[in-house]
Amino acid sequence: MKRLRTANVVSSLIRPPDHRPCSSFPSKHHHRLARQPHRSAHGSAYALGTQWTGALSRPSRGDEAPELTSAELLAGGVQNLVPMELPCTPCDDGGGNAAARCVIGSAGWGHSALIVESNCGAEHAAVANENDDADNNNKASTNYHHSRHTKLLVCGRPHDFQTLMRLRRLPTPLRNLSLSANSPISNGNGYDTSSNHPSMLQKIVSYLAGENQLTIHEEECRKYSFIDKLTEISLPNNQMPALPGQAVTDYLLNLHGRKRYIPHHPQSNNDNNTTLIKSHHATFQNTLATSAGLTAVISNTGHLYTFGLNHRGQCGVGTFSPNVWTPSPVVGLASLRFILDYTAAAQSSASSTSNNNNSAGSHVYSECKVQEYPMVSVALGLQHGIALDCMGQVFTWGKGERGQLGLGKRFMYESLQEVAGVDPDVVMQYKKDNDASISIEEPNQNKTLEYAMQITNFYDPYATLSLEKNEDIYAPLLSSADSTIRLIGAGMNFSMAVTESNLPYIWGKNCVHNNTHHSNGIINNPLQNISKPVLDSTYPRYIPGLPPNVQIIQVACGTHHASMLLEDGSIYAMGVATDQPIPMWNEAVEILPKNIVDVSSLISFSAGFDRTFVVYGDEFGGREVIEIQLWSEEEMRLNGLVRPSWCDWLEEEEEDGRKRKVRSVHRGWMHTVVITEE
Repeated sequence: MKRLRTANVVSSLIRPPDHRPCSSFPSKHHHRLARQPHRSAHGSAYALGTQWTGALSRPSRGDEAPELTSAELLAGGVQNLVPMELPCTPCDDGGGNAAARCVIGSAGWGHSALIVESNCGAEHAAVANENDDADNNNKASTNYHHSRHTKLLVCGRPHDFQTLMRLRRLPTPLRNLSLSANSPISNGNGYDTSSNHPSMLQKIVSYLAGENQLTIHEEECRKYSFIDKLTEISLPNNQMPALPGQAVTDYLLNLHGRKRYIPHHPQSNNDNNTTLIKSHHATFQNTLATSAGLTAVISNTGHLYTFGLNHRGQCGVGTFSPNVWTPSPVVGLASLRFILDYTAAAQSSASSTSNNNNSAGSHVYSECKVQEYPMVSVALGLQHGIALDCMGQVFTWGKGERGQLGLGKRFMYESLQEVAGVDPDVVMQYKKDNDASISIEEPNQNKTLEYAMQITNFYDPYATLSLEKNEDIYAPLLSSADSTIRLIGAGMNFSMAVTESNLPYIWGKNCVHNNTHHSNGIINNPLQNISKPVLDSTYPRYIPGLPPNVQIIQVACGTHHASMLLEDGSIYAMGVATDQPIPMWNEAVEILPKNIVDVSSLISFSAGFDRTFVVYGDEFGGREVIEIQLWSEEEMRLNGLVRPSWCDWLEEEEEDGRKRKVRSVHRGWMHTVVITEE
């Protein structure tokens, strides 16, 4: 039976002739999936898209794999991929160089990031001064999983977004001319920024593309703004990127928290026995994330680092700036109680006798440059980030005007009452007339933060209207233990989390149904100056619609949708439909029936822009790859499973006589990265 080759058109979203659900549109081995453990083998990275962004790591332009259109796929075209050029890494035992093996990857808006490990498997020797303040971090990098010598590689435009969009609109000849003026030249020992001065014509073209003077003249910007091949980005203190599945040990716990940073505090004395502190999350989850000119990575010591654009504080380093050029720690990654104790301890140990302002303002977050616990997962939106530590605490930072930080407690439109010109007395009277219990409300906290803050409120006091049953649905009341966070994700302007009690929450831009909206434009709420079907939510909102007593095991977010993989193999999603801009945020809908994906053989679950990808194993040791989208019609959702066309090309490719199997898929704005293994 011939496979479908396209994942882009509605006309191809049909079941095979036998009308049975299939595990990818039908493969040459149409069979019942067998249960098998995940195997840890690593390999290469492939990509599709165009190279002018540099995200394909193909310095020789023209050697690329543009994404085929729907018409080309329907005509029988097969999407090809190009291998990303991975650098060789020197073996520490003096055995020469060996090709790096790609472990995980991420595709941003105009750049790619990979975590690779040396094929040598050599021990990484960190050189550090034992008297240095970073000594513990260096020792951890040396001793913790010392046989996993990992590196962070980046290519493309990791510090750029606006210029990227302007360059895309330029005609190809003008775009190439602008790029040639701003591309650093390799001199064999890195990048040489003292040559390749742009001509007057190149300056004019760069101006049209939006390139500012810094891009032409400043050394740092020239060095990092455009990287046409995968280049290592070193982490501070000789740390290495962590790998998903690595253990969060007691040794890592002791690198953070009270015992290290507040040793004389009463609560710290109770922590002398490390067995008293038990990590809620035993392993790392997602340790690498990319977005629009933004990258985040968790080190093998549990420290979270970011670099890239920082106009909206999206790096979370405690300050606003145009760029953060090198990996820098996110600040404020601790509970308020820890931050206050840490600040008090620091002030009491200071030798200065000057009168300082010791009030507990927002500055205590930006000044807390240590973490309470190791981070285990990170996700990035367009200009904000979300992170999860090993104790189940969740933190957000960056742009928050649309509620994507989840630090508010009311609807977005209520914070606009002054902007809308509504008299406060009228507002108060309206509240009293409709519900006396809300005569006084807490203000919104839709702020942009240059530091991280913990989200502590996962109690949703409002009902969600079920569109199918036309009834209100309330979130269960959660205890402190039940509200511990297990999974996190981030879309373009929203965030999500799943609690230990298996309850999904979402917050951010346009992710709550407006119960007062009518299609005829009638406005029933005087607090609203515009009637629209969805509103912003500035605090975590419960998502109904999932089947009861079925565990959520993975979550992944595209730009405008969020997907959840359940333990029975089904996938539920909410967001904006692919085929037409219909908001479907109110409750989760099924986009893949159960018993298609055998989660015991799950390899990866990811989402990028409008698509969700699932990779799992079959009984013959091969791989099945599923691509699905959120469609507006139920029939399309139930029949929307497709197999990416590039799978046909990849299966025919061999390297050194060995077949390549897909490990994970990462879709960016103008390119897609496919991680394979042997």
